[in-house]
Amino acid sequence: MNNKWLIAGFGVMSGVIFSAQAFAVTIDEMRGEQAPYAQAFKAVDADGNGKLSKKEAAKDKDFHTGSFAKADTNHNGSLDLDEFAAYKSKVDNAENKQAATDSAITTKIKSKYLVEKNFSSFKVSVETKDNVVILSGFVDNAEQKTRAEKIAASVSGVKSVKNALVVKP
Repeated sequence: MNNKWLIAGFGVMSGVIFSAQAFAVTIDEMRGEQAPYAQAFKAVDADGNGKLSKKEAAKDKDFHTGSFAKADTNHNGSLDLDEFAAYKSKVDNAENKQAATDSAITTKIKSKYLVEKNFSSFKVSVETKDNVVILSGFVDNAEQKTRAEKIAASVSGVKSVKNALVVKP
């Protein structure tokens, strides 16, 4: 059953409609966890047979060496939408978890900089990617540059610190 429903949303302010949006959606699209991945699945399903070969799956950025075998849970040499969606969901969850970890590390470092005496944290940029911290910006002297790196390295979860701070009195 592939009946589409028309969903509409309206914004109302003081009795006046100020915006309206409508879109068509199937029941399966509304309730299925795989719905966000259905479009990606269709985009790589070149022959449109509802199954992905290893070659078709390789067109998706998340399917690299070894990942097809992990996604092919029934070991039949192809992926159906459920297998594709389950694997993509795991990848997305891992990426989201890493992004949250990186964000937490950055926040902890910036918080420590704010309470550090004789340190202008507003001139220092902190970025974290895969638990690696990159410091950039300006400090007043070499001691502040060294101190900034030590503070960043002291935060739990930090693998390494790349200190690109510039001393600018």
